Amino acid sequence: TKMHARGNGPRVMITRQPTEGRSKNGGLRVEEMERDCLIAYGTSMLINERLMISSDPFEVQVCRKCGLLGYYNYKLKTGICSKCKNGENISSMELPYACKLLFQ
Repeated sequence: TKMHARGNGPRVMITRQPTEGRSKNGGLRVEEMERDCLIAYGTSMLINERLMISSDPFEVQVCRKCGLLGYYNYKLKTGICSKCKNGENISSMELPYACKLLFQ
């Protein structure tokens, strides 16, 4: 019987996701078919935990007015929209870091 499990371990620097492969102490890959099976079974919380929380969560600032990603200003301690140039309509949300890379 071949089994492989990992609690934590190395990550790829660019995507912040676990490395691939048993020899590299990597994580198990959940691809489209596995994801579809989990959705059909009704395990939305498991999908959220496995595909984001345990993998690569990242907090972003999103403008409620224009919908674009903003940034966090540490001096003002508030989020700022890159397009609107203000922090009035900013919300924080978490998404996978790979998704943030795709949006950039």
